[in-house]
Amino acid sequence: MDADRSPEGQTGVLLIGTRGPAGPGEVLLRIRGGTETYRAYSEVPLAKGTTVLVVESLPHRAVEVIAWTDPFTSN
Repeated sequence: MDADRSPEGQTGVLLIGTRGPAGPGEVLLRIRGGTETYRAYSEVPLAKGTTVLVVESLPHRAVEVIAWTDPFTSN
């Protein structure tokens, strides 16, 4: 297991919605064999419970996220 695995490219769920430019939320990610929370920033507000994709890792346990819908799951 790679202990330094980056959160980039991981999907997670927002525990606290983001507020776009007004501030971060919080995302729960499955990473490094467990789950971890990160501050989540996004360009637009995203609601609590939204599935997101991490597009950039930021300093101090923060990430940039976008809303994500898995194209391989059938609804």
